Amino acid sequence: MLFTVQTYLEDYLRRRNINDADGYGVRLANLYFHSRSEMDTDEFLRKVRRIKTVVFVNNDIEDRAEFEKSLIGLLDKQFKKKLLSDNPSFPGGIELERNKFQRLPRKTVDTMLKEFKSAVEARAIDAFWNSRKKGTLRLKPEKIAQSLFAVFAKGVLRDRGIILREISSGTGFVDIGLVFSSTLHLIEIKMLTKHFEGIEQLNRYMHIEKRNRGYLVIIDALKPESKLKLSKSIKMPDGLIKIYIVDINPSPPSSLNK
Repeated sequence: MLFTVQTYLEDYLRRRNINDADGYGVRLANLYFHSRSEMDTDEFLRKVRRIKTVVFVNNDIEDRAEFEKSLIGLLDKQFKKKLLSDNPSFPGGIELERNKFQRLPRKTVDTMLKEFKSAVEARAIDAFWNSRKKGTLRLKPEKIAQSLFAVFAKGVLRDRGIILREISSGTGFVDIGLVFSSTLHLIEIKMLTKHFEGIEQLNRYMHIEKRNRGYLVIIDALKPESKLKLSKSIKMPDGLIKIYIVDINPSPPSSLNK
């Protein structure tokens, strides 16, 4: 969807005979795609106005605020509904995790993933199920996990990192690219409903992107009696893969007391 927004903006500026010499359209498309769903209109427009550009000077556009207000209105009409459906809010919010993460003296991807695991297991299990009792998952549960993580990471990191979804790598797509502390971290998300998978695929991405560490997030939907014992990390030819298991089908509290 990011590239669709970008194309729309480029076509709009071209139709208006606006010379975009410094890539204003690309930067606005990225800002819209990654931030619009989590901000109200006034807050988002304030952020848009902080984009440094010569577009308005070079094209004699006197009222930048009015131009951008109208432009965001057009984008919302075209894309906001789809953007909100692709980027749902995180159940219960993430203020607790954000405050906890921001207070840490050393912020790491491992800490981020531990907080994500804890938050999902506490508040977001129902996002994956039509009926957990019947074992019926919602349509495209991996996409749900990607969306939840993207929203969670954006909310926790704020402006301290960049979250990219389904980034091209060779002939495939890495689920999540997290640019944090000036480093690209590769995160692959897999559902566990029958067989454990994702290791070889992530290792290929690590090889292509020349990264010696990758992160595999397993959304475990197996019944409590069928859980697999998985290692916390696996050494591969191209580096170390760390594994985080998010249990979305835990034993009910009543059974733990028996």
